[in-house]
Amino acid sequence: MTSTKTVVITGANAGIGFATAESLAAKGYTIVTICRDADKGAATVARLNQINPNIQVENFVADLSDLTTVKAVALAIRAKYPVIDRLINNAGYYPAVIEYVGEIEKTFYASHVGHMLLTKLLTTSLERATEARVINVSSGVHPMGRYARFLKRIEGLTLPQAYADAKLANILFTMELAKRLPRQITTYSLHPGVVRTNFAKGSSGLFATFVDIFRPFFISPEKGAATSLYLTDVSIEKLTSRNGQYFAKSKPTKTNNKDLTDQNALTLWNKSEEILKPFLM
Repeated sequence: MTSTKTVVITGANAGIGFATAESLAAKGYTIVTICRDADKGAATVARLNQINPNIQVENFVADLSDLTTVKAVALAIRAKYPVIDRLINNAGYYPAVIEYVGEIEKTFYASHVGHMLLTKLLTTSLERATEARVINVSSGVHPMGRYARFLKRIEGLTLPQAYADAKLANILFTMELAKRLPRQITTYSLHPGVVRTNFAKGSSGLFATFVDIFRPFFISPEKGAATSLYLTDVSIEKLTSRNGQYFAKSKPTKTNNKDLTDQNALTLWNKSEEILKPFLM
């Protein structure tokens, strides 16, 4: 059956993001991708058009760690696509070294702060859909995350810790977002599984070595996209009462981190809004 829905996907040029876009293209979705690299974004559009020449596909270029470009792209998308049915905050970030944007570690900044700004700016278009969803791709490594490390410089912070903190923030963001969205918009976070992608390539250290050794045994991007696709395309009746919850293997799943509290979700939201304030005016 051909869909008439519009989906926005970050990081759709490779891995889980592309596998998600590929499947939705076959279903007839209008697909809007957001990629950091213009050439990779254009290549993604061409590949999706080959899969289904009858759909509309467009790429916008933004770096989620640069809030000025995130705002510009969000406003451009909002103007061209006044109705958005699905927003999939998929893009991941795992740098070669620890870096900071001001006082905030860059993995956290791109994965949480950038996606939060994008979500807030696209809410106007999501509100115009009959039934819309925001899907945030987190990870099963979130138990390693620590709320106490958020939004500050930490001496000796490792890349795996930074990544886990960002994934923990994705779940906390989803928890609070569910309380603030209009009734016709729901939101979910998810663990895609341990997926065979380019994740952590170019990085160093024991974790990167572990990933490289076991990468051939990880699941395919297509299998990794299954939960994103389920949350995107399943009838909303199947998700009744699941707003704000965490999914794995297309099922609601318990989280495993004592920092996943309503108070931490609210505090993270308020602190993040302070950072975003100049870009929401």
